[in-house]
Amino acid sequence: MACLLVLIVSAMLAGCSSIMRPPSAAAFMSSCEKDAAVVNMSLALYGGDLDNNDEHYNYHKDMSESYSEWVLDLSEIVFWNKEFFSIGLGAQSVTPFAQLGFVSPYFGLSAWSSIYSPFNMGNYVKDDFWKDVSFGTMMIQQIPVGAKAKIGLTEHFSRNGAERYLSESKEGFMALSFPEPHPLFYYEVGGGFFASYQLEGVMLALEFRYGRDLDNKRNRFAVTLSAVGMKGKKSANEKMQEEERLKNLEKEKEEAEERRKARELQSLEEYEEWQKMNVGN
Repeated sequence: MACLLVLIVSAMLAGCSSIMRPPSAAAFMSSCEKDAAVVNMSLALYGGDLDNNDEHYNYHKDMSESYSEWVLDLSEIVFWNKEFFSIGLGAQSVTPFAQLGFVSPYFGLSAWSSIYSPFNMGNYVKDDFWKDVSFGTMMIQQIPVGAKAKIGLTEHFSRNGAERYLSESKEGFMALSFPEPHPLFYYEVGGGFFASYQLEGVMLALEFRYGRDLDNKRNRFAVTLSAVGMKGKKSANEKMQEEERLKNLEKEKEEAEERRKARELQSLEEYEEWQKMNVGN
């Protein structure tokens, strides 16, 4: 967790990218009823109509524009939960972001936003504050399947970003043109589903999400694999379940001991009966 905080602070101070896509729904739902930190790491693979290595030329501005969308990204986030409210701080690739919302065992409502670098905050306040921000909201429904597995559905609306590089065309001998990053944002609406399974000390989740790019009329997909580690104290519900589990184990031990004694007594009686029969003969 300390490494994650160092990464986030470094990204904020360096003024890294502000583009991101919707974070993991399963990770947010896993923070329910935890008294302390819940740590998540997610690897997402993107597909669909992506603008990768797509070159354009703007004749009015005399500039070359190149678009590129990430195909993979690695996300890390730490959640802190208090009853039905969770807040998280994390990074998606090189984009620091914050996430918060309402969370319960069966329903969640989450919102997120990328975080500006403190060094450039003055420029953002003077300009349009939301011009270079990724943000969104997600509604989540979750159903337990047995004691360890869960499945869920999601619906989201978000402002995502893609990398955009501008190069001004220059004429003359030894004239060099260096591309400069300028995020390209678009609005997306979509939904998906996920399945999670609780192992000893870690929860694994697999998610699929579909999104429709409203600005460019494109279809986009995401497959996310998440690993969630539970840190901190156990909730009242978890303590109750643990106590119930220990009681059941103790009861099973007592019943097994009674069965063992009954078998020994039965064997002893059969042995004594056998001895009587032999003595009589």
